[in-house]
Amino acid sequence: MRLAALVSILALAACQRDAPPQEPTEAAAPVLTVEGYGSVRIGMTLEQARAATGAALDQGAGVTDEDAEYCQEQRWTLADGDKLYLMFEQNRLTRITADSGAPHVRTAENVGVGSSDADVRGAYQGLIETPSEYSAPPAHDLIAWTKPDRTGIRFEVNEAGIVTQVHAGRASILYVEGCA
Repeated sequence: MRLAALVSILALAACQRDAPPQEPTEAAAPVLTVEGYGSVRIGMTLEQARAATGAALDQGAGVTDEDAEYCQEQRWTLADGDKLYLMFEQNRLTRITADSGAPHVRTAENVGVGSSDADVRGAYQGLIETPSEYSAPPAHDLIAWTKPDRTGIRFEVNEAGIVTQVHAGRASILYVEGCA
């Protein structure tokens, strides 16, 4: 009797249809890290960043490649319309900034513009809190260094406890007015 039941089960299993093939999943969106965003990597030259983004990266009246030898920021519009700012110093990309023009850009920990102070604190350990340069407390900055004073992410948090800007990259994440 057991043998007949086992044979019946095996016969039914052999007749079972295979699961339909899975549809290909959409590629994961890039995340903002201390290494870069997608194919744009911290340390690239302006020319390499142009090739990686497919963008001219020449916004600004009279901006030349020589300006990248000092410091300049270039706006990069992503395919979804979000805008990131790329900072070049000594012709190398040192910082990527997301602000209100980049509401979809997130870090690997799913934190970005519009996240709360609590979201940042829950996602990152060892944060350094510093006062905001231009807004009264309780506005502040939260800095997550991956290499102290060399590479990290800085979150600008407003008086309401909401992230308004995210800067990722080298020590230039500490600049408060673009290249200053």
